[in-house]
Amino acid sequence: MRHQRRGFTLVELLVVIGIIALLVGILLPSLQKARESANTLKCSANLRSIGQGLTMYAANFKGVFPNSYVYDGMSIINGVQLPTAATSGYLHWSYQIYSSYGKTNQTVPDDAFHCPNVENGGLNPTNPIAGTEDAGQKGETVGIVDKQVARTSYTLNEAVCGRNKFVVGFQGAVRTYQFIPAAKVRQSAGTILATEFINDWQIVSDAPRNGGAAAVCKSHRPVHGFIGLDNKINMETVAIPGGGAPGYRKATVADLMSNTPANYGLSATTKTRLDWIGHNHGRGNYDLKKSNFLYCDGHVETKMVKETLTPTFEWGQRMYTINPGDDLQ
Repeated sequence: MRHQRRGFTLVELLVVIGIIALLVGILLPSLQKARESANTLKCSANLRSIGQGLTMYAANFKGVFPNSYVYDGMSIINGVQLPTAATSGYLHWSYQIYSSYGKTNQTVPDDAFHCPNVENGGLNPTNPIAGTEDAGQKGETVGIVDKQVARTSYTLNEAVCGRNKFVVGFQGAVRTYQFIPAAKVRQSAGTILATEFINDWQIVSDAPRNGGAAAVCKSHRPVHGFIGLDNKINMETVAIPGGGAPGYRKATVADLMSNTPANYGLSATTKTRLDWIGHNHGRGNYDLKKSNFLYCDGHVETKMVKETLTPTFEWGQRMYTINPGDDLQ
């Protein structure tokens, strides 16, 4: 007697396909959430490594944090700061703690500067290696490559790690920066040292976002949570009030929300440098997404940017890096 082999009927096949589709629909969000959590943890671990590198740097340099950047080859002779532009490129903070930089024997590897949720591993230098520019990007100085890691997803807090204006009058500075000993930062466990860049290099730029013209990526610059009393975000241009009192105020959530992601970074509308911080973790509304923040004591927290402004302002009790000394109390 011959037995007839019976296969799936069309109805049974459709039922199986339906069940598989249902299971995928149930499991996929969980898998995406797990992947997002893993990326956030990886990013957080990278920031901890960077914090260790910054701490080791301070230990090697009398307890002082590095500046966010200086012009390569900078010197101050008889009160004159040279060069007056980055003609030899920038010496970036990442270069000073990167494992291949021999002078301070640091051990932070290249991939520790890359957040998994930031495209291409992070932002290019202001003067990148020729041929590695992002679409639309141009180097600031032709033929120059910055002393900076090839890609960075992270930036420092300008209130703790300042910029390269050390002499009054240099590039119009009316206030100058000073290097800050880590011990001078009050409430180190509640003061931000570093965070993530936004996942769009054109916002960290000197040209209108998507404006058509090639732009320079200003990845050498830090961020901060203060606004000058003249409503400017460049602290060195703020006039000194009577008695040497701070010429700036702490940014508020209202300041942060005054812009939208579509115009973050545009000089005509930017009210706070917090616009450069990435909202790289989580899903949903952009302003509800989170970023990782490294604190001066070495720990890392994942939170919304607005949570660094209230209920406690976490960008420093003052702009420690700004002279005169009245600001450093």
